[in-house]
Amino acid sequence: MKELIKYSLHDYIRSYKYFPPVSTYFIFIVIFYTYKPNPVIGSYAVTALILYIVSAWLCISILSLDSSVQKQLMILHMKSGNRYYLSKLMSVWLVAMVLTVYAFLYPIIFDMFKEPVTLSTGLVSLANHSLLATLGICVASLFSKGLMDNQVNSYGGLSLIVTLSIAALGIYNYLPPSFKNIVWILPPAVITQNPLGDWSGESISELTIFPFIWIIIYSVLLVMLFLKLAKLK
Repeated sequence: MKELIKYSLHDYIRSYKYFPPVSTYFIFIVIFYTYKPNPVIGSYAVTALILYIVSAWLCISILSLDSSVQKQLMILHMKSGNRYYLSKLMSVWLVAMVLTVYAFLYPIIFDMFKEPVTLSTGLVSLANHSLLATLGICVASLFSKGLMDNQVNSYGGLSLIVTLSIAALGIYNYLPPSFKNIVWILPPAVITQNPLGDWSGESISELTIFPFIWIIIYSVLLVMLFLKLAKLK
């Protein structure tokens, strides 16, 4: 898997398909922190949510690199379709982690916050970025080239799901009580926003952990579904 990850990253860099999503996120961070000072927790919550979108974009672009013949040859060489797809997802995740580090360090280096970043807020913010990036990748995998017949369905379906997941809190408030649980079907992209907004940042023990755990569970379920569908396809 290590060699395929290295090959995938090298191939992705040579394709220049990384440039639109990566440059978009870099520019967003610069513009977002144009004015200072900014609140630590709230700012990191926003940049993590945008990373969710960008990570989904990255996933779609990386999974579309290999042709059908090339993909089959790699699967035969690795003797496992699951290893092939997991290697691809890991490649996307590594790129997303680079963006996570950038989003975390940029405001610290340029002194954009009105208060210091404590150990607890730093760890939680890094975890939130990493989890939402992972969620975006897992969501996008279900709309990748291998599972969708054309790019219209791929990008259109992904855009719809991402939009609905971001609007989940608003949708929840407008739904009748008997239908509110439907929101749990949507990717939990904004589930950490309220807990982070209510958190003082002083101690991790004061933070509600369930939303973060739910993102992990949801992401694992999506990966399992993706591997199952990819095998059937």
